[in-house]
Amino acid sequence: MIFTRYSYLAVLWAFVVACQLLPRLIKITSTSFASLNLRFPAKPLRQTSMSTFNLSTYLKSRKAEFLADNGEGWTVVMGNEAGDLDSLASALGYAWLRSNKSGKAIAYITTPREDFGLRAENLHALGLAGIDHPFEELYCSGDPIPSQVSQFALVDHNVLDTRYASPTARVVAVIDHHEDEGQYTDTSTTDPRIVEPAGSCSSLVTRLYQSSSNLSILPEISTLLLSAILIDTHGLKEGGKALDVDREAAAFLIPSSLLAHKEEISASSDIQTIIHLPSVQSLSTTLREEKLSVSHLSTRDLLRRDYKEYSFSRPASEDATQTFNMMRVGLATVPRRLSAFFTSSSYPIKEIQDWFDERDLSVLGILTTFRSTKGKGREQLWIVKADEGIAEKLLQGLESSEDLKLRRLDFPKFVGNADTADESEDDDAEEVTADEARFGDSFVARAYEQGNAKATRKQTAPILRRLMEGL
Repeated sequence: MIFTRYSYLAVLWAFVVACQLLPRLIKITSTSFASLNLRFPAKPLRQTSMSTFNLSTYLKSRKAEFLADNGEGWTVVMGNEAGDLDSLASALGYAWLRSNKSGKAIAYITTPREDFGLRAENLHALGLAGIDHPFEELYCSGDPIPSQVSQFALVDHNVLDTRYASPTARVVAVIDHHEDEGQYTDTSTTDPRIVEPAGSCSSLVTRLYQSSSNLSILPEISTLLLSAILIDTHGLKEGGKALDVDREAAAFLIPSSLLAHKEEISASSDIQTIIHLPSVQSLSTTLREEKLSVSHLSTRDLLRRDYKEYSFSRPASEDATQTFNMMRVGLATVPRRLSAFFTSSSYPIKEIQDWFDERDLSVLGILTTFRSTKGKGREQLWIVKADEGIAEKLLQGLESSEDLKLRRLDFPKFVGNADTADESEDDDAEEVTADEARFGDSFVARAYEQGNAKATRKQTAPILRRLMEGL
């Protein structure tokens, strides 16, 4: 009986002690497991961070960091001044890659804030990537350029604009598919330097991702680069602008893009299967429709929507105070034929003349592109200030180009004639029958049908440059 009584007391004492120690044991055990998770976080934490990653938030914070650092130690990645989707996507794509491999980099979008609405295709692609407020998220033209910025990476062009040139400015990378102008050829300071043919510069940027096996590409970045490739190559159309580098880039991007959530897409699928997927063709069609949606734009809007400018020097006259005169030449690509372009405003000629004054131009080329049941068509309108003394030589040089195959058009047929507003896209252009005098004595203007419909501004600009340099 005594043993039994003491046994009960022992059990009761043990129970009391256990109740006191149990909370401490739970706390210690919990802490131990937490420390184990901190020591071995790799896969769970990476999966969580990828699923919660937001490109929009990242770009906002990146922009704030760049401005807070006053640009010191950063590389500014910029596309060309026309600001098309290829330039935009290439800048964002390469800035992300460089940030993860070579240090701090930020994409500089050359489109001014007031011009963002002129390119519906850009806004559509940005929206797909979750960038709905580009002025807040992107570092754009019009934002302050910090004083300590000295490193530039050029995409979709290969010469730094004079606006950004300075004694301390260095071009540390070039990725482009236009004619090589032969600058920054020292690869010890400019690396990479890639200037080669491609339907889209975004394909060349993508190839850098393909060669970076330890760096995964974000779905949003994949979608932007893919969108640029599709719109530049007309959906990778056979016999068009697309080259092997474009098709291979698209096949690499599609499985990692946001389109992969819509269909069963495997990176092991063959190229032709991937690029002909319904979701890919649907995106290509939508982007094309957005790009051609310009009927609401004014003459001035159409001129600045897809615009590039070039500067040339030529010897001054003997009585001039300066040795050389600088001449500015603008090239505007317009996705409407000339007859429709001249109905975009009540006074289109005045708006063109105002654009001459605003940009201080000597020459303006308006390169139109359109599609009809007969296929793709192109026209050109060249306007030259008469007092420059270069009109005849420049225009004769353009007319003799075998790459363009220009044929004079009847200028009065579509300028100032309201009856041409409904002109069919299938109407044949007529040979010129009258002098183009609608711009007055201050200008020489000529309109042409372009026989080689495959020649874009990428081919016209080098021809223009050689002619201007030879004047």
